[in-house]
Amino acid sequence: MQLLEIIKKLEGKSDHQRSEFIEQTLIRWGIPYEIHPYATGRNILLPSGRPQWIGISSHFDVVKNSPGANDNASAIAVCLDLIRRNQIKPLKSLGIGFFFFDEEERNLKGSTAYVKQLGINGMTGLINLEMVGQGDRLALWSLTEKSKGRILKTLESTANAHNIFTRRFDRIVTNQADHMSFQKAGLVDAFTVTCISEKDIEVAWHYYKAQEFDVDQTTLWEIITQAPLFKHYHQPSDLSEHLSEESLQMTSNIIWQTLLALDK
Repeated sequence: MQLLEIIKKLEGKSDHQRSEFIEQTLIRWGIPYEIHPYATGRNILLPSGRPQWIGISSHFDVVKNSPGANDNASAIAVCLDLIRRNQIKPLKSLGIGFFFFDEEERNLKGSTAYVKQLGINGMTGLINLEMVGQGDRLALWSLTEKSKGRILKTLESTANAHNIFTRRFDRIVTNQADHMSFQKAGLVDAFTVTCISEKDIEVAWHYYKAQEFDVDQTTLWEIITQAPLFKHYHQPSDLSEHLSEESLQMTSNIIWQTLLALDK
């Protein structure tokens, strides 16, 4: 599956159009799904159907005036790819459910509503995908060196076996992503995966160092926008032309290989 082609169909589209694209894709593939409506939006759910299960999530909403290619059409594309893989060669015993959350950009409203209304019963963990379209390594957040979890450990070891560098971060600038709704509800093994580059790590060091000296927000923003990850973040320039098929496939492959390892 060419994931950049999915992103091209999603970029510049409204929240409703993105949601409709996801639904129509699932219908075309013959994959059942559910709509979870709440006061201000609607999430798309693919329940596991098993008593113990892992969640894989992304959000489909986009900020105003941004085409939303990396944030977050890239994650939608990878989620759809993982759904397709599981349809073609289903996991044997591992329960897996998928989420496409609404209103992540509005203070995590979609995932917060899901957790509040439906809870986390049976969930053993969550891998949330956020901005996975550029870079050659994976940021795992919000985590510390003391963070533990079977899913986290398996993903890190799987990436290492494939010579993919991973690094834990306690936050990535705003530290806002849908995994936080699940962490707050008590799900320990929940985190977000973001695709980054060596330059992103270098800029992150300077950014956090600057924070120690209490510099103003304008200066901090000037620093962070030197990172490829944030150069087009929430900007009209967040376009598919800046993304890489290799990055998307790398992310999908590592997540899938992680799930296969957990399925043994």
